[in-house]
Amino acid sequence: MEVRVVAAHRGWRWIVEGFALFRMSPVLWAAIILILYVTFTLLVRIPVLGVVLVLLFPTLLVGLMQGCRHLEAGESLRIAHLLAGFRKNAAYLVTLGGISLVGNLLLLMLFATMSGEAVTVIMKHAASGNVDPAAAETVLRAAPKVITAALLVMAISLPLLMGLWFAPLLVYFDDLKPMRALFVSFWACWKNTVPFLVYGIVVFMGLMVLTPIAIALRQIDLSFWLLAPVLIPSIYSSYKDVFAAAPAVATDGQPSIR
Repeated sequence: MEVRVVAAHRGWRWIVEGFALFRMSPVLWAAIILILYVTFTLLVRIPVLGVVLVLLFPTLLVGLMQGCRHLEAGESLRIAHLLAGFRKNAAYLVTLGGISLVGNLLLLMLFATMSGEAVTVIMKHAASGNVDPAAAETVLRAAPKVITAALLVMAISLPLLMGLWFAPLLVYFDDLKPMRALFVSFWACWKNTVPFLVYGIVVFMGLMVLTPIAIALRQIDLSFWLLAPVLIPSIYSSYKDVFAAAPAVATDGQPSIR
């Protein structure tokens, strides 16, 4: 696989191009995201079905990537695109889901071990709504331990995220096997650290704007789902950009790297 190095501003362009793909079929994008949101919200409460959902997530994702490709070709996005991933390399995609599941479980265990009872203390006081000075002091004493654990786990999770970012698309579109896809995805993200940093900053800012709404509705993950109609097609845009078959052509007719 040829991995291209793209300019920093491409991180912002991935968001813009993701929004453009959303505008091509906003109603269907909204319907698909709503279906996923309701499905995930209901099934994650049932342990066995929640695990199955995580295993199938890469398969569902590549179906939407196929939908993005169809939109680019002037065709229609369909709800049936959610099932497109089951028609090609489905076993490899489920393998990626298994790697994601195991990796995230290990990270969760690490966070629980490092934070100890501090998380329980904070959650207990948050649920009770107790704002007396003693409760506030208890939360303040527990917070540094939780923050330290969270930052370390986030840092450790980055290689996993980098490996999984492009891997489902490489398995589906390019017929790579899971371990090879993980390696190529990690390498592509590593070589394009700067545009991904720009991309991450833009996404973070969007989450900060939407998080108060999610908190008010008591749906902590709602901010991610509200951004999903743009974020999901932006993944396809980043894949197309980094794994393009040929370099972009500048206005003077000379090849260039964007």
